[in-house]
Amino acid sequence: MPTREGIDVSHYQNEAGGSGASAIRWTRVANAGVKFTFVKISDKTSKDAFAVRNVADAKAAGLLVGGYHFLRNTASGADQAHAFLNTVSFGSGDLIPSLDIELIPATPAARAAYVQKAKDWVAAVRSAHGGRWPFIYTRANIWQQLGNPSGFGNCPLWLARYSSSPPPIPSGFTNYAIWQFSQSGSIDGITGKVDENHLAMSFAEFRSRYSL
Repeated sequence: MPTREGIDVSHYQNEAGGSGASAIRWTRVANAGVKFTFVKISDKTSKDAFAVRNVADAKAAGLLVGGYHFLRNTASGADQAHAFLNTVSFGSGDLIPSLDIELIPATPAARAAYVQKAKDWVAAVRSAHGGRWPFIYTRANIWQQLGNPSGFGNCPLWLARYSSSPPPIPSGFTNYAIWQFSQSGSIDGITGKVDENHLAMSFAEFRSRYSL
């Protein structure tokens, strides 16, 4: 199996303890060998309930931290970018942001609108972060069903495939930077399952290349 260098989390991991909210124990996560994490910051125009806490606590534990936004087709790309940018401020030493693209709208027109929202989100986030291109998180089959959209080739790729074999690279990209190889990882400090991620390079190179 691939090696796990990082994870990604949302309120689901915080709430996995059952009744009430069970915080992630980030120091224990770091001690388990996790080097980086992406934290869910926003979804459509709503912030994740634990975004601010997870970012602060993960940083305090010494992890390299970035944030991701889950893209919906029911709000403008600009409004969704505003929600992301105004929930948590990322800066020097943090990972560049990531856009989670994993919906397949039902009609060609709706798919085209979804892709345009992605482009508008990327443009707004680049403007806020000195022109840096954000990660695109997706799956090869989703990208294909969206029509292999152009205009994202400068974005580093975070690719999901739950397998021991590397994922195929979607059209328009040359390689992945991050491979999400499992959605059922078990890590000390987190109740329940968590997504696990493997780097296509050393952690030192990853930090150097993709930090703000």
